Amino acid sequence: MGITNNLHIESNLKKASLFVSEGNHLAAIQIYKKLLNEKDAVRTATIKLADIYDQFGKSESALKLFFDYLEGNKDDEEVIRLVSFYMFRKSMFKEALNFIDKYQHISDENIDYIRGLLYFHNKQFEIAHLFFKNFVSQYSSSEYIPSIFLYLAKTHMIYSEFDEALENVRESIESSNSNPEAYKIEAEIYYNKEMYYHAGESIRKAIKMDPTVIEWRHLQIRILLMLGELTKAESNMKESVDNSLSSAELLAMLGHSYLKNNKTDNAKNYFEEALKIHPELPDAIEGLKLC
Repeated sequence: MGITNNLHIESNLKKASLFVSEGNHLAAIQIYKKLLNEKDAVRTATIKLADIYDQFGKSESALKLFFDYLEGNKDDEEVIRLVSFYMFRKSMFKEALNFIDKYQHISDENIDYIRGLLYFHNKQFEIAHLFFKNFVSQYSSSEYIPSIFLYLAKTHMIYSEFDEALENVRESIESSNSNPEAYKIEAEIYYNKEMYYHAGESIRKAIKMDPTVIEWRHLQIRILLMLGELTKAESNMKESVDNSLSSAELLAMLGHSYLKNNKTDNAKNYFEEALKIHPELPDAIEGLKLC
């Protein structure tokens, strides 16, 4: 390619970038589409154009651009990784696994990480577990290690291997203590091991780091009820009710707790609230009959 054409491509890329910064995406799209026909610009144009499509919710159009590019550039590992992570982020787990399986010859830290996650999210837990174990051995200094240990804990939990899960989640926290989900998983493990005090400590840490996840608050209420902390559970419940089955179950649990304390009026109110959310909830129906 000559210097003149080089300068032409560079000039058009700058123009397109300026149009994007000004919010004139249509003009940028037109330039990038033309540059798709330029051998030395197609890669950059593909990525930039796909990014615009993604911003406007056109995931299929973005993916088609990448697939078309990879037809002639099957060894572009960076783009393969980019597409894999993009599809994972869009929760296209089955499609992403089918895509990445086309490139079995590529094996590195990033690809192996995403492969393991995709096996897990496609419910191929045994294969995922092997991938995660191999990853720890092969990439012990990887930035993904805390996440890998967390996924190892999740796979152990699926098979009710709570001691092994606890060991892995602790390793995840030791590697990085900045992920609130790790403390939430730790709380779930302790809950399943009936170690409710420890579960309470862990879920408090998770909620302190991220108070926005209502499912975590629901877990905290379950733990408080198992600890016999009815007043605290009731107080937390006031801020955590939604239309989920989990909320209905917790309201029914509160109802049964009040029944044990012979406070039938309070129990009845909670059973009725539970049935408003889930009219066929057995625990609430049976509890109401006892009032």
